[in-house]
Amino acid sequence: MPATVKKGAMEISDLMTAISMLNGKVDKLLSGRPLNRRDTEGCALNIMVSHLVEDVDIDLDRSMVSPCDCRSPCKEVFTDFLQRSAKLVGQEKVEEKKLIEMRKELDTIRSKAPYKKCSQCFEEVYAMFDRHVRLIRSQNTFVSDANLRNLIKRMDEEKIVREVIDPLANPQRLEIMKSLMDQPQSYSWLSHQTGLKGGNLLFHLQKLTSASMIVQSHERGDYSLTEKGDKVLKYLTMVSLEIGSENWV
Repeated sequence: MPATVKKGAMEISDLMTAISMLNGKVDKLLSGRPLNRRDTEGCALNIMVSHLVEDVDIDLDRSMVSPCDCRSPCKEVFTDFLQRSAKLVGQEKVEEKKLIEMRKELDTIRSKAPYKKCSQCFEEVYAMFDRHVRLIRSQNTFVSDANLRNLIKRMDEEKIVREVIDPLANPQRLEIMKSLMDQPQSYSWLSHQTGLKGGNLLFHLQKLTSASMIVQSHERGDYSLTEKGDKVLKYLTMVSLEIGSENWV
């Protein structure tokens, strides 16, 4: 069966399953029984994960080099890896450490590739894995109120103060981070921008660097926001808007 026909048939099958499940939810609602929000969310998520898993085989067939004597064993390895990453999308919470480990696993597989033409196959595999990672991270942003309360109870107060609150408990350090929001900047540029000189500026830069909010380039010595610093700056902005301390248009 051609890949497009096969995929179309699977989509119809999934749609029929979704309709059947939705009918069950409607019957439950009409009968007066409470409708579990997780049921509807889980239904949609399960269908998406099912599609992702099935698309692995179709996308690899379409994109892998052919003819190639390594195609079959490579496809087996790629399929196993990508189906595992696709199934992570369905989990309520995936630690960033797990995603880093999987990328290292893929890097290790790539390092053992025997031919130059292998790059075409790996380019597609990395692209598919990156799509899964983006979905996983977007899924991780949803935390139910009950789970959030549990996370609050388990919060490590000393770590939060040490790694987030203390490094940012200074308006000049926040100004430095804002100055790095769009692009890396040099020490002299930051000094001119903030008005801080010598050891005073260096103290604040070291404080932010130690907290992994900013990083200094080894080549030019410029400073830039880290992924952590960028997220913290955005979250602080959203918190300010949420609590009404800022009212920006």
